[in-house]
Amino acid sequence: ARLYAQVTGPVASSSGNHQETNKINLSARVVFNSQCAIPSLGGVTVKPVNTTISARFAIRLVTMVAVLCLAACGGGGGKKGPKPPPELAADEVQTAQGIYKGSIEGNLRVFRGLRYAAPPVGDFRFKPPAPAAAFAGTTDATTFKANCFQPANAGSAGEEDCLFLNIWSHNDDTVRPILVFLHGGGTNGIGGDLASSDGAALAENGDIIVVTMNRRLSVFGGLVLDELIQESPRNTAGNYDVMDVQEAMRWLRDNVAEFNGDPNRIILTGESSGGAMVCQVLSSPDTAGLISAAVIQSGGCGRRKRLDDSIPIFTPWDNALNLHRPVLAAAGCDLAANPLQCLRDLSAADVQAAAQIVELSDGVPSTFRMVVDGVVVTTDPHTALINEIAGPIPVIVGSNANEGGGNAASTLPADDAAYRARLTAIFDAPRDSEIYAVYPTADFPSVGDAWRVFWGDWLFNCVAEEVARSASGNTPAYLYMLSRGFSTGTRAGQGAVHTIDVPFLFETYDVYGHTPDTDDAAVTDAMQNAWTGLAADPTAAPPYLPSGSSSWPAFDVSNMQIVNFNAPVTIDAAHREGRCALLRDIITL
Repeated sequence: ARLYAQVTGPVASSSGNHQETNKINLSARVVFNSQCAIPSLGGVTVKPVNTTISARFAIRLVTMVAVLCLAACGGGGGKKGPKPPPELAADEVQTAQGIYKGSIEGNLRVFRGLRYAAPPVGDFRFKPPAPAAAFAGTTDATTFKANCFQPANAGSAGEEDCLFLNIWSHNDDTVRPILVFLHGGGTNGIGGDLASSDGAALAENGDIIVVTMNRRLSVFGGLVLDELIQESPRNTAGNYDVMDVQEAMRWLRDNVAEFNGDPNRIILTGESSGGAMVCQVLSSPDTAGLISAAVIQSGGCGRRKRLDDSIPIFTPWDNALNLHRPVLAAAGCDLAANPLQCLRDLSAADVQAAAQIVELSDGVPSTFRMVVDGVVVTTDPHTALINEIAGPIPVIVGSNANEGGGNAASTLPADDAAYRARLTAIFDAPRDSEIYAVYPTADFPSVGDAWRVFWGDWLFNCVAEEVARSASGNTPAYLYMLSRGFSTGTRAGQGAVHTIDVPFLFETYDVYGHTPDTDDAAVTDAMQNAWTGLAADPTAAPPYLPSGSSSWPAFDVSNMQIVNFNAPVTIDAAHREGRCALLRDIITL
């Protein structure tokens, strides 16, 4: 049997030179008799508990506690009990589920493919995540595990058994905050193993623990059906992707001390659809107490679909129940005696193929994402941010200056007439003319530039400002613009296009063949300083300069102060030349 000893007593504070009484949890793996007396040692009391929340740096004290407990239980009375297992190696970690063996990479301890929830397969498909099961022995954690199942070009990629996370921690005894990053995309094999979000440089240079993770995608992350509601103990369906993120945060809360992480300082960050997922997580009361800060990078909190007519929010789309119902017919399960069992018996590829048929036919963006159900996600994201449904969580939010550049804005209009026609095809009159008045061809070098700027503002830049407006109540929000692009490599000359914030933050320029100069390095240092600064102390304004004790001005719509990550980093008094204030009066952002 294992004894998990909870040690409580005076310990030195890690945040200053003074002494304060903290509570630390340490584990010792020994055999014991539950009826024996537990000794007291120098004002430190020891008692058995049934969970492991241990600090690796205190292993020597744990060993002493184990010896004392064995002595109290008769270990020194002539009967020799079994020897405690040997101390874990530097590349091993004890979690609540079992021991993982990772790798030492420079100054870091890296663990890849840690299971944070049970496989969502078979009868667990289209259900909330279940806790990960315990395992015997030691499990390898040196390689990434499968990404979640998703569309990929003409086919599919990934696996359903995909709820894993990866940790870049430090090979020392210092307790650090944690940065969790949610990947963007959602198609073409994207997951927590992206080279552009490799956590090594950010962990080391930012003096932080970095976590990347997978979450269920597409139909597997958000299907809504009447039958699913009926079988649910909470009388809801969908938002499995949101619950995956929350389950990962619970796993970190319970285990991250083993990696010398502080479970009370977890900053949740995400880019593009990962940023939108951060906003969805902030829209859930179930998130309260799981994170301390958040960052939304080029991802919005736009209006969501609602579960059904009982949800009192505005949405431009039909209810999710109506939008998702055709999946049953597309999968050949609509006439089955048990439609849910039929869906769960199908291969993942067949379910995804049925979902893609529905997505192509309904014309609704992100059909299976982000549903306001009144239970997991109780209201629209902006209302949730205003009312701090998940708690008083400070937020950094921003976007890139050329979000519509590169391949993002698709085919460009050939001339002014084509540009006007495109606006009319998307927006009803008179909104099309009102938008053109804000983004007239004459104000830009070309008609293509006019379209790119509007497209980027509509989907990213002005959305970021709208999030800052909603999040800047009792708890501060901080708005930024990344204006620097790459001068070499595959994105040379494109400016600050969509997703370029990721290699700047993670210092992974080589993924795009870019050789950074000193100005690029300064932008990276500034972003890392800000993100990790807010993680380290969510109660203080984060620094925004490459070094020093600068304080980022909180967002105030009456006194705009936006950090512009460029060379040099500056504070700007206007955002997108004031266009967002005009656009928000025309369309919903």
